Amino acid sequence: MVRGCHDMVKYPRVDEYMSTPVVVVRPDDSLARARRLMIRYRIGRLVVIDDQERPIGIITKADFVRLASGQLTRRPLDAIIVKEVMTENLVVIRSDRSLREAARLMLQHKVGGLPVVDEKGKLVGMITKTDVVRAYAEKLRGKYKVKDYMHVDAPQASLNHSVAYVVELLETHPARRVLVVDGGELVGIIAPSDIAFVNVIPRVVKGKSKVSRRFFELPKGRIGPVYEYMLPTAQDIMTPDPVTIEAEEDLAAAAQLMIRHGFSSLPVMVEDSPLGVVVKHNILQAISES
Repeated sequence: MVRGCHDMVKYPRVDEYMSTPVVVVRPDDSLARARRLMIRYRIGRLVVIDDQERPIGIITKADFVRLASGQLTRRPLDAIIVKEVMTENLVVIRSDRSLREAARLMLQHKVGGLPVVDEKGKLVGMITKTDVVRAYAEKLRGKYKVKDYMHVDAPQASLNHSVAYVVELLETHPARRVLVVDGGELVGIIAPSDIAFVNVIPRVVKGKSKVSRRFFELPKGRIGPVYEYMLPTAQDIMTPDPVTIEAEEDLAAAAQLMIRHGFSSLPVMVEDSPLGVVVKHNILQAISES
């Protein structure tokens, strides 16, 4: 991987790109309510605030992924409260700091967003990977190519691989994406967000099982239905026919596609074959090093 040296760029301030107002929850709210808010507002994280509107925690889709894989509890979401699973000891950023500093903090602390606070520590906004990616698309065209920062050899699954198998791949590869292939052809992509809101218990999907009814000869010569229950597969949860990008294209073009289509990743192709994947994290790396 070769990354060249480039002229310094003056980055905009956090308050130029942050989202406001912020969708928040309280520590004693249920995870069921948190999930409804994420779905309603199409967001991947919620800031947890105290009575003085100061950020004290955060909950993300990744927490729901861990719930789905059985790592936390088997209790239903309406029986779990936010403070049981939220991440505490938040990393925050002041609204007058640069986006480059925001990107570096996200990378250093391995988070996808930072609560933005004023001089009194009160929550005033949220800066996320998406905001940084938007800034990259607008400010850094011509700096790097996709191949300079992409993940090579992203894990692959077939259409019929189980959701449990996909979860294992997501949790063990740094790209946190799975390419779905059929006969060597890319047909879909799976991200943690595709898993987060599947109603599951450990290794068993609940509520989304397919049912097949067939008639067979039963004992004593009777003919009757036999029900076959099948767990969801990669095909059921993937994003089909994903938008792709070539390895030789400008990384800013990848950032622009992510913003335009609302994606957090793009499969990277070479001569119509999937080579890897580029994710928002890669673009944060580029903006922090420019």
